[in-house]
Amino acid sequence: MLGLKRNYSNNNYSKDINIAKIVFIGIPLLSMVLLIIYPTYYFIKMVLSRYDLSFMREPVFIGLTNFINIFSDGFFWSSVFNTFIIVVFAVLIEFVLGLCLALLMRKTFFSGQIIRSLFIIPIMIPPIIIGLDFKLLFDTFGPVNGFLQIFGIDPVNWLGTPFWARTSVIIADVWQWTPFIFIILLAGLQSIPEELNEAAKVDGATGFNLFRFITWPLLIPSATVALAIRAIDAVKIFDVPFLLTQGGPGGATEVLSLYIYKTTFRMGTMGYGAAMALIMLIGLSLLAVLIIKIINLQNRIGWD
Repeated sequence: MLGLKRNYSNNNYSKDINIAKIVFIGIPLLSMVLLIIYPTYYFIKMVLSRYDLSFMREPVFIGLTNFINIFSDGFFWSSVFNTFIIVVFAVLIEFVLGLCLALLMRKTFFSGQIIRSLFIIPIMIPPIIIGLDFKLLFDTFGPVNGFLQIFGIDPVNWLGTPFWARTSVIIADVWQWTPFIFIILLAGLQSIPEELNEAAKVDGATGFNLFRFITWPLLIPSATVALAIRAIDAVKIFDVPFLLTQGGPGGATEVLSLYIYKTTFRMGTMGYGAAMALIMLIGLSLLAVLIIKIINLQNRIGWD
């Protein structure tokens, strides 16, 4: 009887183990197949196919034709150029402003705490709200032109000319994301030992020399991280140009993500849009790898 009970217990234990395997391994694997593997397969299928929602029911395999068409597409390269211009100017301005603010707030602990709390607000506002707000601000009869007229300056067609439309997008992006760089750089500044500055002052270093030879070399790791994260995120900009200008005037603010959206969902060319999205993904991945290489090189040889 004891042997039968022991065998019965062992059988029950084996069944429980099998059920546990199904629950804790099988279900996550099934979820991965449904949420990752199948969408990836379908995406690759779309990339290699022609699929026009206006008259096609099923994708038609065309190989690498989508990529060949992309590299001869002038609108694609125009959107890449617009993205490059907006990202470069926006990120550089954000970095300079963030660095200046961090240097100003470095030694004022109480006010720094207050300002850091206030600066988080723009980051937390959804981009769609920021786009709508700045569209009202930069309207021909909006507050910005009203303010300029106080000083006798003629109204500016902010959203109707290519130069000012790009400038409007850059200003909106700078307003939202300068606090992000400010917070990272301020944390980097506060991690620098004050004894180094005091020793340099004893040796006669003042003002710009303190920043050049003490502060900046030790701040470079934080600056690299801030620029890396911000640059990668800025390449994906969509909401602000979409709401401000819809990519106009004349495609001056049609960034790559906006062009992909219009091609995929407005024109209905799903395969072509998927191919452009893949190119954008590869570009972002290469940018991330390059930044990681730079950071690793910095950690290996230091910043002298």
